[in-house]
Parts: sequence; structure tokens; C-alpha cells
Amino acid sequence: MIKPYLFLGMSLLLLGQIPSWAQNSALKTTKKPAIDSTQRNKNTLQNISELVGKSKEESADWKKESKAILSELGIQNIGSKAKNSPKKKKIELKDEYEGVKTERRIGSYGSGNRATVEELNVVKYVEDEAVSPYSQEIWWYDPAQSRVVNSPIKDSKNAQICHGPYRKFVHENLVEEGHFYMGVKDGRWENYGPEFELENKQYFKKGFPSESVISYFDKEKKKIQQVIPKVYGKFSGQYLSFYPNGLLKEEGKLDDSVKVGRWREYHEKGSGGRLKKEWRYGKDKFDNFTPVLVQERDNQAKIIFQNTQKFD
Repeated sequence: MIKPYLFLGMSLLLLGQIPSWAQNSALKTTKKPAIDSTQRNKNTLQNISELVGKSKEESADWKKESKAILSELGIQNIGSKAKNSPKKKKIELKDEYEGVKTERRIGSYGSGNRATVEELNVVKYVEDEAVSPYSQEIWWYDPAQSRVVNSPIKDSKNAQICHGPYRKFVHENLVEEGHFYMGVKDGRWENYGPEFELENKQYFKKGFPSESVISYFDKEKKKIQQVIPKVYGKFSGQYLSFYPNGLLKEEGKLDDSVKVGRWREYHEKGSGGRLKKEWRYGKDKFDNFTPVLVQERDNQAKIIFQNTQKFD
């Protein structure tokens, strides 16, 4: 059994307090400690052993009694190290984008200097797919070709809708990166040259240039009426207009507000096809080409006008 005064002394030492009698004794001592550190350590160990008991059983009893008394005094965790730094968080690979579960895919095609690798993510569950009816081209991964393709509709049973981060490498050089949202471009997209120099940067919002002027049929803004593309302050890109039922009404390209290339108009309803008119405009805004009607069809897909002029 440990004597009370010895236990009290050890408890005070644990609390970082030195008894006054011990302090006075230290002040009165003028004799230098022995030079033999080995002997000094032996003596110290011997004193400690005599204090706590030689047997493991007595040492365990002393620890239990010490913890019990300190607990009664409201003192806990003496001698434990302070944890100032926060715990390191486990780094986990994300398997979702915008709240939708995804799976990683690696596409690979081409050879030599054109060897291409695509890193992408696709929607994991078919029931989570929510492709917009206003998206004219959907980007999806084709496992048969081991590559990402785009088409007006999801026309393959094996199509896997792109959703999440995307990167494209050609001959081990990064040439394009961005994000997809349900098969359409979303957020910032960048293209790089052979020396990893930035060649082009564009921002999208779920398939349309982020600056686009979009009008709707309804107050809830769910039924799109018209999309006027706007990039860096200029009306340029793919123009689209729709019928109230969501079907395409007109499409074509703008170059700084000027119609260019091929423009098409569609019937709201039709049998065997909805194409109404096809027009041809200049190659760019500087081309003074006079617009030409290429062909016109009725709502039964019957051609009622055909221009015999050849176009490039």
C-alpha cells in the first residue's frame, strides 16, 4: 500500500505542482549530481521501483487508485498530447455529379500520332437519365467504338449518357476538357494546343452558351420558345426556335447576328418528315452571298420546290 504523503506528492507532480517542501529542499542542495549517468539512471529507476512497487500487480493497483482520485477531483487525461491539428480527411473519389450517380469510362482509339484517349463519366443508372428534349445533339459513350460520339438523338441501345468531368488526350497531350450534364456541355470548356497553350475557352449552361438569350412560352421557364446564342457579347452560334410541344421549328447559325450557312424550317406536324424549307446563306458575315431557297416541302414530305443549283 502506498503511503498517503507519497501518493499526494506523485499526484501533485502529475498536476505540474511541486510541493513547497520539495522546492525548499532543492534550494538547499548544493552538491553536484554524480558524473556517472548510468549509475544515476539506475538509482532513479530503483527509487521509482520502490515507490510504485516491484510487482506488476502493485503497479496496476496504483494506476487505478490514481485515476479514481483524479477523477473525483474533476481532472482527466493528464499527460495526453494536445491535438491542435485537425484530423486528416480521407480522400474519396467522387462517383456522382450534380447529385446523379456516375461511372468512369476510358475511351481509346486511333494510332500513332493520332492515338486518342478519353477520360469521362457516364450516368450509372438508366432511370436517372434525363436528357433535355431541346438538346439537338447528345454526347454519349459508345462501348462498341470505345469513344464518345454525338448525335441528334440517343439512337443506340448501348448508348451511355456522358455526365460529369471529361478530358481528351491526343498523343498523350491534353487537348480538351470540360463537364457534361446529361449529354450536353456544361460549365467551362477549354481547348489546348500542342504546347499546352490555351486556344479556346467557352462557357455553357446545360447545352447552350451561358450568355444566350432564351425566351419561354411559360412563366415557369420550362418550355423554351427561342434560343439566341451569345458568345463574348456577340450573337454567334447555333440559333434554335421551338413549337409549344417542344418540337424544333427553325435552326441555323449566326455569325455576329448575321445568318450563315444552312437554315431549316420545320412543320409542327408532318407525315414522313417535318422539313418545310431549307435556305442557303453566305459562309460568314463578310460574304455578300444572296440567300437562296434550296427546297420546300409540304407537311406530307412532298417536295413542292427544288433548286437545281449546286452548293458547296
